[in-house]
Amino acid sequence: MKPAHILLMLFAAAIWGLNFVVTRIALEVFSIEQLSFSRAWMTLILMLPWWKPWIKVSARFLGAALMIGTVSFYCLYAAINMTESLTTVAIGTQLMAPIAAIIALVLYQEQVSNRKWLGIVVATVGAMFLAGASGFGISAAALGLTIISVFFYAAGSVIVSKTTSVSVWRMLAWISAIGIIPMGLIAAASGPLFPDTDMINMRHWLALAYAILLSALLGQAVLFSLYGKYPVANVAPYMLLIPVFAGLFSIILYKESLSTGLVVGGGIVLLGVWIQQSRSKPAKLRGQSQVPE
Repeated sequence: MKPAHILLMLFAAAIWGLNFVVTRIALEVFSIEQLSFSRAWMTLILMLPWWKPWIKVSARFLGAALMIGTVSFYCLYAAINMTESLTTVAIGTQLMAPIAAIIALVLYQEQVSNRKWLGIVVATVGAMFLAGASGFGISAAALGLTIISVFFYAAGSVIVSKTTSVSVWRMLAWISAIGIIPMGLIAAASGPLFPDTDMINMRHWLALAYAILLSALLGQAVLFSLYGKYPVANVAPYMLLIPVFAGLFSIILYKESLSTGLVVGGGIVLLGVWIQQSRSKPAKLRGQSQVPE
């Protein structure tokens, strides 16, 4: 990967690491359903210039967009809402890289080198160490929901980004649009579609704006764009840095102590990412890595 693209992925990982903290702030007043629905319709409003529903897209693309815009986000918000340990959720994201690589291998014949698999294993061990050093117990339910979220997001993101006939911004518009109706129905069934505005202060508005503008739009735009340019196994490993950034932001915002365990765990994760990105034979492609609709 080019240095500029590596910096972009580091930026995206930092955005998503902070997003765990920001989402917890938003969930102080928003329910899971309200936050999921608000993210969908507010994002679509911003993406309306790029949304062209009159131009046909494949059922496969729409299914992948539904995986991301409805199932993945809802499960992630539910996981964050049910645990005090943000690291529990962050550790679940460690499955993003191997799941995405396997899906790219099965659907697009993108081969993954042994060096990259070694790096993924090392980074995952680092995340486990980081979780143990967080001072909180691991919530099995939150971890399970995070894994479900990660699976659907990994599958959906690989499929939509390999759809060459749809631009990145139009992808984001469809992801928002296709989630509005199901999330609206779920939100309406669970209560009001929007929380009482008297309960929302500036920090909640800022958290919502961050979740939409930076996490849902800018972060995903970087990921989808680079998935389209490189083999997934070259890009996905940078998402292994998400729990490192999540831990750092938790320390900064929640005044958690910087323990030796956090430093060691973060160092192991960085080592795993370095192993994957160090010089090796480029991943082989059997057939086309990008399949038009």
